[in-house]
Amino acid sequence: MSGLELRDPVHGFIYREPLEQRIIDTCVFQRLRRLRQLAMESLVYPGAVHTRFDHSVGALHIARGLCAKLLPNEDSRRLVRLAALLHDIGHGPFSHVSEPLLQRYSDKTKLKVKSQDEVHELISWGIILHNKELARLLSEEDREQVVGLLKGEYGFSLYKDIVSGPVDVDKQDYLLRDSHFCGVKYGRYDQGRLTDTLLRHEDADDVILALSPHGVHSLEQFVLARYYMHTQVYRHKIRLITDGMIRRGILLGIEQDKIKWLQDLYSFDGTPEFLDQYLTWHDERLFSEILRPETRDGYAKMMFRQLQDRKLLKMIFQAQERDFGDPEVRRTLFGDSIDFFDQLEERIATVYGFDKNLVIADRLSFKSATRTESDIVVLHPGGRRLFRDESALFSSVNQSIQEQYFHVYAPVSYKDDREKRKRQTEFFTDIIKMITELLSPGKGSSTTAGGAK
Repeated sequence: MSGLELRDPVHGFIYREPLEQRIIDTCVFQRLRRLRQLAMESLVYPGAVHTRFDHSVGALHIARGLCAKLLPNEDSRRLVRLAALLHDIGHGPFSHVSEPLLQRYSDKTKLKVKSQDEVHELISWGIILHNKELARLLSEEDREQVVGLLKGEYGFSLYKDIVSGPVDVDKQDYLLRDSHFCGVKYGRYDQGRLTDTLLRHEDADDVILALSPHGVHSLEQFVLARYYMHTQVYRHKIRLITDGMIRRGILLGIEQDKIKWLQDLYSFDGTPEFLDQYLTWHDERLFSEILRPETRDGYAKMMFRQLQDRKLLKMIFQAQERDFGDPEVRRTLFGDSIDFFDQLEERIATVYGFDKNLVIADRLSFKSATRTESDIVVLHPGGRRLFRDESALFSSVNQSIQEQYFHVYAPVSYKDDREKRKRQTEFFTDIIKMITELLSPGKGSSTTAGGAK
């Protein structure tokens, strides 16, 4: 086997160019080996211990095939492959799970953050531009072009579509990889056939990603894989509870326990000094630092010890958007504001005798990217149509993926299944009423689930 080949359980042999291999060998890239792709999903699926490292190399592999097919010159191919390889370089401990905390505690006075930007993307761009290891391997122009590509500000739209678009290499790899390591078949689709049917299309003064009519069923299979992985894996209740406990444990460590190093870790200010410290952190270190004897006792240590021992909070309330009959309540509950969450958690804690800090209200909104598969152009000999008009199943599947949920987790236990069913019915009725009273005063006494009187 060549020194530039790697045997991957998902894609088989993965080939890397010498420059790509040198980037992979850097400390900044090797850190990704210590960031799990799915946080604590292994508490549900024991095999789900794969990492951002595996995924990034897999994304590179898929990008190589797409670039060879869709991009005519080697320089653009090289930049797109580099962007695919480095697209996750800025993830921190527990990756997307802790993203809201980076958003919450970042120093807004020093940052110019657009509403659509996620902080881990800003961190990724900063690392690519300023990290000394990467600067020794990539010219300043290369680094600026890679960041421009990731932002959608360099080259044709096709470049960004390959790395971060409706059917990008990120999704193409993680669906297959997550399915493989979770031991499920939900995320499987014909990746080779999908690549074969993706096309380069000149559109006015731009070049975009398009689809052959022969690829409609392949793309439908991809959409179904995404749907099943969301419903069966990414939204599994234990995964959602552990995500909530991680976020709450870190938040309480910052605000209640006043752990200085934890406060510093999530106070992103865009400086090279922050990035240097940030790159020393990963899942394992955060866990061990919180649980070490020298860290003061408090909520963070208690929460992470419970996660370590799989002593989890329970889901006491689960409702979908349609369970709330009042449009005003729905708009507020599933809007951007979280101001009433504290009030709801305090009311639930008071009624049931829980510690308020251990009651977690969580809104689950699985937002789409700006462009979804629906917008992909399908090229026919006589013209063009959008995928949503070609596919008989896309709209219903995409609508289901976008369904929003509201959950509440709390430290409750049941002596048997009968008590569990009884109390869960009580929780649902009572919490629906609490939410309605908080968001639509005067209606809570008469409004029940679904808006019935």
